[in-house]
Amino acid sequence: MAVGGSFVHIVDYAAPDLIALGLEATDKEHLLQQMVDLLVQSGRVIEAQVIMRELLKREHVMSTGIGGGIALPHALSNDIQELALVFARTGRPVEFAALDGQPVDLVFMAVGPKSASNVYVKLLARVSRLLQSEDFKQGLRAATSTEDVLTTFRSEE
Repeated sequence: MAVGGSFVHIVDYAAPDLIALGLEATDKEHLLQQMVDLLVQSGRVIEAQVIMRELLKREHVMSTGIGGGIALPHALSNDIQELALVFARTGRPVEFAALDGQPVDLVFMAVGPKSASNVYVKLLARVSRLLQSEDFKQGLRAATSTEDVLTTFRSEE
């Protein structure tokens, strides 16, 4: 599924089993744990604690809540074999210590092995660029199914 050149398509790293709509979380850590659970349930991660530790370590450096109701938690760990993108939309916005102080409802979690760091950086950059599009964000907030989310991902490519 790898990508040549410099352009990364987020749909190449997303999968129906890594998309959650209406996630109910009490706080940032609970939200991240539920997203990591999707990776475990899909068989992409064996030890949830390893990925969680890396994600929380990153959050302690600086919140990945980038503002506008969006968070981009990310981590590299050798506990995952392939780069993966988990998307969640929360039922209610969750306090995330975001840069603008606002709670988040759209969360993109990028995780991958340390050996994939080049593509990982490109994937994060691509998601960041897409999130500057109001149409993209509206599409994600209006999605009623996993297929709607994937269609929104594809429409921006």
